[in-house]
Amino acid sequence: MAKKATDSDVDYYELLGIEITSTTKEITKAYRKKALSVHPDKNPSPDAAALFHALSEAHELLRNEQSRAVYDRLYKARLDRKKKQYEMDSKRRKAQEDLEARESQAKKAKMDEKQAEAQFQAELARLRAEGAKRRQEDWKEETPNAPEEEIPETTELDCSLKLKWKRKKHALTPDDLQTLLNPIGKVDTVVMTEKKGNALVVFTSIVGAHAVMTQKDTNSELGLFESIDWATGKEPAVIGKLNDELKMKREAKTAFFNSGARPAVSNGKPLFSSGVKKSLFSHIQLPPAKTSFSNAPNLSDSDYEAITLMKMRQAERDRLLQQIKEEEKQQL
Repeated sequence: MAKKATDSDVDYYELLGIEITSTTKEITKAYRKKALSVHPDKNPSPDAAALFHALSEAHELLRNEQSRAVYDRLYKARLDRKKKQYEMDSKRRKAQEDLEARESQAKKAKMDEKQAEAQFQAELARLRAEGAKRRQEDWKEETPNAPEEEIPETTELDCSLKLKWKRKKHALTPDDLQTLLNPIGKVDTVVMTEKKGNALVVFTSIVGAHAVMTQKDTNSELGLFESIDWATGKEPAVIGKLNDELKMKREAKTAFFNSGARPAVSNGKPLFSSGVKKSLFSHIQLPPAKTSFSNAPNLSDSDYEAITLMKMRQAERDRLLQQIKEEEKQQL
């Protein structure tokens, strides 16, 4: 019976309520106490006989040193297996929790990126809508005989550039972009995504945007950008139109002077007196020297007049833009 008992999965120590280090005397004492409460003669419970038999088997096995030694080895092996199984289960639970956490973070990052992209597209759509509205208002206000009628309309998108850079290499903020670009062209608004290294930069005038485009391959400060391009994907029509007109006027001027018919009206006086020029145009900032707007040498008075009219038109648009912004603030 003792040999069979050693193969049992019953925890005899737990059954007797003792520890594995208990002495034979403590084992016998515990057995007697338990046996009295479950003896079939004193306990009518149907399970009493089976429990009394198990207690007797435990007492007989554990008080024998040889059988107890065999049982203890099996008992300790079972405890080790349970411990290892628990540790493995813990590792599996931890691995599962880590996997679920990573999946949750990846899902959240993807949702954040989509939300940021949606906000970027919404802001771009708003700028386009404002530009379309402004073009319509300008068209209604302009007279048919206005000299600037021939110059293409400029919109807020015409004053905007798309910039791309490696976000991991350059963690730029809107303030960083303004600090970097303002010396080249004054920045009005910066719209950028959080996850990607790209931004839409709106300049206060098309002159500033054109200055950045002109210097993007020569200015070392702009070397960190992977690409700099117009927001619409192509050069605004106003730039090409103005360059074409300046080119035609230079060619006409050269042909006129080569024909020997030099005008006699050139008396060395400026087109406008200094007082009038200062009062009307002192607030208008002329294009940077590196832009194509001012690279026409020896321009005549008519050339300067065309440029001045264009600048007056741009200044008027800036004034209207500021007025619209102030009205929007008052409505909020």
